[in-house]
Amino acid sequence: MISRYGSTLHALMFALLSSRSVARPLSNADVITRREDLLAAYDYVVVGGGASGLTVANRLSEQPSITVLVIEAGDFDKNEDYVTIPGLAGGAIGTKYDWNTSYAPGDAIGGRVVPIPQGKVVGGSTKLNRMVFDRGSKSDYDGWETLGNEGWNWEGLLPYFKKNEHFTAATSEIEAEYAIKDDLQFRGDKGYMQTTYSPFFWPTTKNLIQATKELGIPVNDQASGNAVGGYFCTHNMDPVNYTRSSAREAYYASAAKRSNFHVLTGNQVTRILTSGANGTVKVTGVEFATSKDAARQTVKINNEAILAAGSLHTPQLLQVSGIGDAKLLESINVTTIVDLPAVGHNLHDHLNLVVVNVLNTTILTNTLSSNTTFAAEARQQYDTQRTGPLTSPTGDFLLFLPLSTYSNASSAISTQASSSNASLSLPPDTPADVAKGYATQYATLNAKLLSNASAFLEIIWADGVLVLGLQHPYSRGSVKAASASIFDAPTADSGFLRNPLDVALLREGVRFARTFVQAPSIASLNPFEVVPGLNATADADIDAFVRGSVSTLYHPAGSCKMGAKEEGGVVDAELRVYGVDGLRVVDASTMPILPASHTMTTVYAVAEKAADIIKASEGYRVKMEG
Repeated sequence: MISRYGSTLHALMFALLSSRSVARPLSNADVITRREDLLAAYDYVVVGGGASGLTVANRLSEQPSITVLVIEAGDFDKNEDYVTIPGLAGGAIGTKYDWNTSYAPGDAIGGRVVPIPQGKVVGGSTKLNRMVFDRGSKSDYDGWETLGNEGWNWEGLLPYFKKNEHFTAATSEIEAEYAIKDDLQFRGDKGYMQTTYSPFFWPTTKNLIQATKELGIPVNDQASGNAVGGYFCTHNMDPVNYTRSSAREAYYASAAKRSNFHVLTGNQVTRILTSGANGTVKVTGVEFATSKDAARQTVKINNEAILAAGSLHTPQLLQVSGIGDAKLLESINVTTIVDLPAVGHNLHDHLNLVVVNVLNTTILTNTLSSNTTFAAEARQQYDTQRTGPLTSPTGDFLLFLPLSTYSNASSAISTQASSSNASLSLPPDTPADVAKGYATQYATLNAKLLSNASAFLEIIWADGVLVLGLQHPYSRGSVKAASASIFDAPTADSGFLRNPLDVALLREGVRFARTFVQAPSIASLNPFEVVPGLNATADADIDAFVRGSVSTLYHPAGSCKMGAKEEGGVVDAELRVYGVDGLRVVDASTMPILPASHTMTTVYAVAEKAADIIKASEGYRVKMEG
């Protein structure tokens, strides 16, 4: 999650604190800087060097006889403080490491344009985000299999959550002070991704935890699949240096010395090249370029192209390559290779709404930006001892709440959902097969409304600021290529609040935020609500606030949904694109429904599982044995 409040805060913090660097140099010896240094053909070409792309590329290149090329539009970061120091996390938003994209204006949110940062750098959004490393609940992942994706459930993903992770327990001081207990059977100790707890918790975290208990909300271990209630949250960071552990540090660095693993940066794949037609289409290579006006170059593919460009750019790349809705492709002057209308549909994102209270206490997170003396002391503490406020990206304790936990209106909302029409969630041009598949999702969401095993609301606490995250939005949008050029940003309709049920769910969240701050441990801090303000009490007033303020939690997903083709699926359970031989998608666009969690950890698990699926395929085995 990248908070818009947090991004502003960290921009200020960066200006104050970035006089020194804590960079840890990484070898770039395998990076291709000249076209002539590329091989004529690769067994696998991975499009996108973020979490999913680097994970898959690393695992496939473990076999020396398999050649792998990653093509990344961005470059390597320079280990700037804002991508390295946990307390400055989020500071890369708006820089050259960000695609700086936005969702299209939404009618249901007053025509507002909502920015949606995405990583354009080796490591992708794992370089931009706020380093929240958590898993969703067992029921959420089991729901993927219920939608027809065999093997995609909690038990099928748990080994890959563990494979990704090298977990280190909390420091003895934090463990003793907060009584953190971890069940190590659910943790990994051999993975590339370093995870641990912050060695510094901001003081009002204790008020947050105590208030959670005062309201009868249980504290659980999210790693176990019981990701409801409150929980202590790990972060992806080195447990010794307390620096960010991104996909670059984890999956690039550990593969960099392999001669069969190449990375081409500063280039964007412009088309997937194919041969054949009428059901016998096969990937032959990719075309790429450094810019819209630069000469196109190509590289051949022996086995597969693997798309890991993210939920906005992966469907766009399919479309400009002639794989998508024939009507859309005709409108942008692209020849249809495979008519696959579902490409780009089912886009959805976690929604972000912020309720702001002013607290009467000292040593708040914003002290880093408002008090230069405190900021300088924090920086010295970090540089000399690797302790203090800059070791924490915040979010050390989170709440994920079922509807019945945070609302007395769960039955009424359930009745509203059951008597409503699923079509209210969808854009008017939704293809029939997508609508059919969404009807099944709609029924799944309705069942979650009355379940205690799945969360609808996340609460992130930042000293009186309550970030409310709607985890299971009903509304859906779409991604459409704006032209035949990959260099023209796609039109991404987030669908925010298209279905009025989402407004009702967030309205109840605002009411609960007010209940929460009246718990004795928060009330002792004398909270005073300034946004939306205590005058907003009627449903209409709160709804207006919701529609005028809702934003994104930066978790777009679902736009190349995994599922049956006749139900709007773009890829099957082995992540193969329907109608094209030698083409897979391995990023968050394949998720049929978002889990109630931040998405980074799930993306890693999906990619780890995808790598094993590819390794078991005939093409990989033949090449390995040959």
